[in-house]
Amino acid sequence: MSTPTFAESFCAQHRIAPEQFVQAVFKKALYRRARVFAPALRFFNHDYFAADFDLIYGVEHLRRVRDFTAEAERFNEHPGNRGWLRRRLCLRVSTKRLKALMRETLAHSTVRPAVTASPFESADSDEESRLSLVGS
Repeated sequence: MSTPTFAESFCAQHRIAPEQFVQAVFKKALYRRARVFAPALRFFNHDYFAADFDLIYGVEHLRRVRDFTAEAERFNEHPGNRGWLRRRLCLRVSTKRLKALMRETLAHSTVRPAVTASPFESADSDEESRLSLVGS
């Protein structure tokens, strides 16, 4: 079984539908001051958060936190990630918050292997069954 993606793990842990993933992560990853201004920013410029959503779409299929760096670099170079409001006032998604959210989510989604008998126990039982067949 393969490791679940960030989106799969997040949706399972927060008990939300996959369609709600992007908005839920967006709200959690925004800088606090950006949460207050987000509705107004979206009203005046519908595409203001395009770079942020591209970042979230980029990380939703990741299975390892170490792959986050490449997506963060793309986010920093995104043409929509320019300007005084985004850079100085931090009215955007925080890559640090998003990485922490991803780390926390994926850490709790690791699949633990099932406990199995030692190979010696099965060898002993196989030998016992062979001896019982020979003795019959």
